[in-house]
Parts: sequence; structure tokens; C-alpha cells
Amino acid sequence: MELNKRTRLLRVGLAALGLVLTPVQAQVLAQGQVKPAAQAPAPAPAQAPVQTAAQAPAPAQAQAQAPAKTPVPTEIVPLVGTSPTDIIVGHVSGYTGPVASDAIEIGQGGELYFDALNDRGGVDGRKVRLLRVDDNFKPDNTVKLIGEMKGKAVALLPTTGSANGAALIKANVLELPLVGTIPSPDLFRNPINKNIFHIRASDTQQTEKILEQLITVGMTNIGIFVPNNPFGEQATKQVEAYLASRGLKLAVNAVYLLAGPKADVAPGLKALEGKTYQALIFFGPPKSVATGIAAVKKSGDTALLYALSYADSKYIIEAAGLKLAHGVAISQVMPNLNTRTMPLVKQFHEDWAKHTKIKDAPTHFHIEGYIAARVIVEAIRKTKDASPDGVRRGLEQLRGFDLGGYIVDFSPTNHQGSRHVDLSVIGGSGKLVY
Repeated sequence: MELNKRTRLLRVGLAALGLVLTPVQAQVLAQGQVKPAAQAPAPAPAQAPVQTAAQAPAPAQAQAQAPAKTPVPTEIVPLVGTSPTDIIVGHVSGYTGPVASDAIEIGQGGELYFDALNDRGGVDGRKVRLLRVDDNFKPDNTVKLIGEMKGKAVALLPTTGSANGAALIKANVLELPLVGTIPSPDLFRNPINKNIFHIRASDTQQTEKILEQLITVGMTNIGIFVPNNPFGEQATKQVEAYLASRGLKLAVNAVYLLAGPKADVAPGLKALEGKTYQALIFFGPPKSVATGIAAVKKSGDTALLYALSYADSKYIIEAAGLKLAHGVAISQVMPNLNTRTMPLVKQFHEDWAKHTKIKDAPTHFHIEGYIAARVIVEAIRKTKDASPDGVRRGLEQLRGFDLGGYIVDFSPTNHQGSRHVDLSVIGGSGKLVY
């Protein structure tokens, strides 16, 4: 079969699976070739410190951060203007540091739901308020602050950071229901923790979805780009185990540094030099993944690039440019924000339009915070008990609970509420195509 025809057939076949290839990628694969990774470029200049919502200029902020008059405090400060009957939900997360955007957007999504709920009368006339505190993305701070939330909040929105979550579990200080974690490795899921409830599919489920698709279409030389933390260590073991079950080996394990306020992807890029691979899967926080993808793309590499749901397509486009970002695939664990026929997404957009001043489009982290907040409220409604124990018992009663097209399913022996995984691709216009 002539090369052009093979190329067209390959692109059509992969498109049916939700994967878009550029003509160059398709031609390389049609020829049965694997292009060696180009020499890694010089390390990118250091990034400016991540801004908190309070520090960023208003209203034109990067990645939908809302203006605020004061920074998110690093100690628990009582909310102003609350009533003794108000229900307080806490959020301890890295509002500063390498995952600041995740924390900010999750908090904004949770507060959006509470504002809309309060406008509709609250929970039996009681308002629900969000108590934010910044752990600076430092595990010791996470442990300390969550321990101090006891008696001040009835439940918690998702935390951020694998090292932070690991430290929290090891310290055994979590006495409130925690609805969601970012990331969501098996370490946080097994064995079951009575106070951790997951509303997203696990990292293992996302990774296996990607690997299954790649192997199905004949991609067997697969590499990974991972951070030097518990999340990265687990990702490496998961990928190696899955490939071994198919009689395959990891083509390259590129590890980058993630510590302090920013990531250093240079060591990961160095590890790619001289290696051959057909696909490369990126793990880590949004900006780190975007920086890594941009560097690999700009090196001339034609491998297929994938990332887990923590990646942000807007960051990738900003870092790599639309032309190079086109075709990057991202797993998704939250509802498609463009599917406005889904009741949950429709209500989210209506609440967003009415209750937020954020000018940019909402992100998947916004709706994740929104869902976490709603799940907490539904748990309170189940038991009519706005205490940590009441929320915990209510959560375990949400069996096959339909939020409006998105199902959460908990029980006393199952705290993994969702197994939904979808795959999206950055399209030629910059929008995600499912």
C-alpha cells in the first residue's frame, strides 16, 4: 500500500479512538519509524513565583484567578460575618507554590456552589461558608493545619500535593471527612481511610486507560516524564507493571525535580536524550507538565504526548504555542464542560454566570471543587446532621447518587466514588475535543 494511503488510514483510525495526529506524526508512524528524541534544549529560564488570587492583578488574571483584597491566610482565621448556625467547610491547600492554580480554582468552585446554595436558601435555612487556609504546599503545614481544623469545620474540600497527602496519612491527624485529593494515587485509597472520599477516578485508572489505547493502536515503545515525589514513584511502578503484563518494557523513565515553589524539568529532558519512543506520558502539576511538553515539542520530537487530568490545556498552549500543542492528549475525570445538555454542567454554568466575577472560562478544577462542595451538602441532607460524623455517615449513604449526569457511589466499604475516565485532545482551535 502506498505511503500516503497508509498515512490517511492511520490518521482516520486513530481519530476514531479520539486521538488526533499531525500529518508528520502520521507519516512517521505509517513508515514504521520511531524518531529518536532530539537533544534536550537548554533549561528554560526560571519561572516567576506563582501568584495567589490576592497578588494577581484584577480583573485580567492568568487561569481564571479571582481578585481578592487579602491573601489566603497561612493560619486558621475565623470567618468574618458568620452566624452561629452557619455550616463551615474547610479548605487546606497550596494556595501558593507550584500547584497554586489547582488550589485556587478548587476553592473558587467550592465557594461558587455554596454561594448559589445560600442564594437558594442554604441547607434548611443555614448558610454554608468556606474557610480557606494556605499550607504553602508544605507537607508539615498540611498536617498541622488539617489537625487544627477539628472543631472549626465539618468537612474539607480536596487537598493538593502527593507528599502532602502522604504526610497527612502517616501523621493520622485527619478527623474530618476529606472529599477529594489532588493527585489521587493508590496510596490515598488503599487501605481505605474512613475520612477520605474520592470523587475522581484514580491515577491508576487514568494511566491504564492511556496505556490501553496506545497499545491497542500498536504503540509499544512508551516513555514517561515524572516528578521526583511519591506521585512520580507510583506512576513509574504502575506503568512498568502494566507494560510487564503485556510483555513490554518502559522505553525511558525521565525524572524531573519538583520541590519548593517551582519545578526543574531539565533533568527529565536530559534523560530523554538519545532515547527512542513512540509515545511519552507526562505526570505532575499543570505548569510542570506544560513546561515539559513545550520543551519536548520545541526539540522537534514527533512522539505522541499524553498527560493525566492534572494537565491544563491552556497552560500547554501558552507554553508550547497552539501549533505544537495541537494533538496533545489529556485524560479527563470530570464532566466535559462543553456538554451543557448534562444537568450538572448546565447548572454549573448558570451558577458561574450569576455568582462569579471571574472573566476567564471555568476549568475542570473549578467543577471539581463545585462537585466536592455539593457532595458534602448532599451528605448533610441525607443525615440532617451537620457534624463531621454526620457528613461521614451521609457520604457512605450516597450509593449510585446522580448529581445530574455524574454519578458518585460510596458505601461503608467503598470510598472510591467515581471511576469515570475520558480522553480528550487539544484541537486545532485550542479547544479540547473528546
